[in-house]
Order: sequence, then C-alpha cells, then structure tokens
Amino acid sequence: MKISNFLKRLIHGDNATDGGAANLRNIIVWAFIALVALFMTTPSGEPVSFFDKPIPMPAELNLGS
Repeated sequence: MKISNFLKRLIHGDNATDGGAANLRNIIVWAFIALVALFMTTPSGEPVSFFDKPIPMPAELNLGS
C-alpha cells in the first residue's frame, strides 16, 4: 500500500459510499486531535521551581549591591 493511499483512507475512511455524517465525524475527530496537540505543547502554568530563586549569600561576603 502506498503512503498516499494510506493517508487517503485515514482521512476519508474505508466506506465506499460518500456520506455527510462521515465527513462531519472526521472533521470533529481531527479538530479534537488538533486541540489535544495544542494543549499538550503549551505550558500549563506549572509552579516555579525552587531552584529558580537566587542563592542566599551571607552578608559578610559583601557580594550584594
């Protein structure tokens, strides 16, 4: 099976009859996949790590401004 035939069958399905309901179902499924991919690739507002803060230094070192 060629890749192009595989993609055509994946998008349009295996049904020989052309139905509007099948096309609508495919649009909804592909939109759901796109939304899941969108939310999986964007940051979800995770809490800031403990290691993002500067290291506290003693005042005796005179490293502060």
